Amino acid sequence: MSDAHIVELETLRRQLEQLHELFAAVIDETRPTPDNPHVMPWPELLSKFNVLAGKYAILSHTVGKKHASLLKELAVVPQTQPNGIHEQNIMSVLLRTKLAPEIEKEEENIWAQVESEAQQDQHHELLAVTAMGSFNSLRKAHADRVQQL
Repeated sequence: MSDAHIVELETLRRQLEQLHELFAAVIDETRPTPDNPHVMPWPELLSKFNVLAGKYAILSHTVGKKHASLLKELAVVPQTQPNGIHEQNIMSVLLRTKLAPEIEKEEENIWAQVESEAQQDQHHELLAVTAMGSFNSLRKAHADRVQQL
């Protein structure tokens, strides 16, 4: 792996850590405590949520657009064995979220077919609307002729 890729991954890791810290801070601020039993006011909570959503969207966009090709080439392997049942459960969830390459390819093919059929449906709908418009204009012209008789 090149140094440029390592720098990119470190930047992503830092951004993810900052987002994680921000999530933890917001969760801590929103929990009532014995010192402050009051729940955070709605406008303040909404404002904090908007900040979180914005930062998440930026990170998601960065990962999806800039680093997608780099991340597809990598495999994540733990450096140590998970110690407890909880860590093993987390590991199993993280490892099973990635589909097998052949399944991913098949899913991409299905989505491409769905998009193609949707475009065909839109085209057929446009043709139907045009035909209906022509039919209505012909029917109106016929009705006008009948009225003149």
